[in-house]
Amino acid sequence: MLAFQGHTIFDGPVSTPVATTGVTLAVIVPDALAAWWIFRKLLTDRPQNDARRGAIGFAVSAPLVLGIGNVLGMLIGGWAGRLLGSRFILPTLGAFVITLMVLVPSGIVMWLLHPSGGVDAIAEGNRK
Repeated sequence: MLAFQGHTIFDGPVSTPVATTGVTLAVIVPDALAAWWIFRKLLTDRPQNDARRGAIGFAVSAPLVLGIGNVLGMLIGGWAGRLLGSRFILPTLGAFVITLMVLVPSGIVMWLLHPSGGVDAIAEGNRK
């Protein structure tokens, strides 16, 4: 899906492999950096296994939500324009992007690290 979107984003004579590589890097590099940052931050007060679980949960959920948001964003933008008028397309899409792209991956990480799942913060003396 993102490979097809790459041609319309660049809007020029870009070959499909170049567009696919560019869009793939645009998705993977920020996601990898964010997963690494989450892992390092969680290591300060969680065991390594829990930090790894939270980082992997974010790394898997963020690109999936991006793909879903790409498809649903076009649908929501079209319906917002048709039902609410052209002035409300941007606010509607902004609210949709904030909800889907920020809250869903963050919620997945918080759910994975919730204490009811058997994950406890490590004591001060047990840090590695």
